[in-house]
Amino acid sequence: MSKMGEKVAYLKGLAEGLGVTAETDKGKLMLAMIDTLEAFAEQSEETEEALHELQEVVDELDSDVGDLEEALLSEAEDDEEDDEEEDEDDDEEEGLIEYECPHCGTVIFFDEEAFDMEQEHLCPNCNRKVFEEDENDEDDDE
Repeated sequence: MSKMGEKVAYLKGLAEGLGVTAETDKGKLMLAMIDTLEAFAEQSEETEEALHELQEVVDELDSDVGDLEEALLSEAEDDEEDDEEEDEDDDEEEGLIEYECPHCGTVIFFDEEAFDMEQEHLCPNCNRKVFEEDENDEDDDE
């Protein structure tokens, strides 16, 4: 029983001890007020119980949201680490020339240091020349 319920019970006992009855107008009024206070006390206790249950649910939801935040932040950190690793991989690819075959679209990588434009380079996919000689180049040679 809540403090409010205890106080209402005290008033009810006090009224009985003083001999307050519903036979007089003042007695009717006092007993009606005590009954009203008793109803308020019961409603207050029900509200407190509902509030307590609601607080438990909110605490559980808060815990679950915290777990989700932690998981998402952990995943974001993993993604950042993956991005850093990819950046490192990109750095390792320095020294390579990336070229797309004009015939089939296959991406081909050439070693920058060993690349010689004078050599004939064939696409590994379509087996055609990757770098076609321009007619203008042939004219320049003549």
